[in-house]
Amino acid sequence: MTEQLLAPLHPDEGALTPLFQASFEDAMLREVAAADYGWKADECHALLKPMLEAGLVASDDFNLREVLELIRWSEPDDPEWSPGGQGPRGHWMRLFACTALVRFAASHRDLLEGECTTLAQLTSSAIELGQPVARAAASVLAWRFLAYPGGDPDAAFLAFAILLLAAHIERGEDRGQWLKDLAIWVEDEESRARNALSTWFSSMPHWDKWLTGLTLFDQREAVWRSLAHHILARPECPHPSDAREALQLLGELVAGI
Repeated sequence: MTEQLLAPLHPDEGALTPLFQASFEDAMLREVAAADYGWKADECHALLKPMLEAGLVASDDFNLREVLELIRWSEPDDPEWSPGGQGPRGHWMRLFACTALVRFAASHRDLLEGECTTLAQLTSSAIELGQPVARAAASVLAWRFLAYPGGDPDAAFLAFAILLLAAHIERGEDRGQWLKDLAIWVEDEESRARNALSTWFSSMPHWDKWLTGLTLFDQREAVWRSLAHHILARPECPHPSDAREALQLLGELVAGI
């Protein structure tokens, strides 16, 4: 059922690879590799090159994951932020790092946690870089959910990221019922995660918050809230009429409107 639902997004692990290849310079790759104060920069660069040039999945290397995670935290719209680039250049670097981590987690499932932060940064940069990039990012995340949705609550955040990208790129009235079905699927994933976690985590701070209350990794809650507000709750262009109410409801729940 999920495979059929996500099929319109054309799930593809390598959907972003050609866009990275067209937008990256080696200097950007070296900047990513040197993010940990230059530690093991040459070794990390050697591991990053095949990821960019051939779209290969990252190897299980601690130093490589460290630099990718550091670039994941970057804020390209902050001119003072380091490590990481600024403006579109910075968003490409952040998107590359986040995409590598998302792909890495599908095959190294016991090494990463708090993936909701990576997904927030990935979604934000993909939308910032334009429709073709957002569409390719949706394809990668759809692949990832089918390959490995993650544990609780990461699967719910992954589903929500997919919904955000889908709602951003699909505005035609003929996509309304599909978008509504995606929203229902996201609700189900959130409910499933909440039920699974309730025995142990119902005393967590902000447990009552829809979706964002399911995790202690809340460093990018503001990003989720902003995306939900601008993409779902109060979009610049109206959503298809069949999906409008469902999308607005989820957007308002996350944005806290």
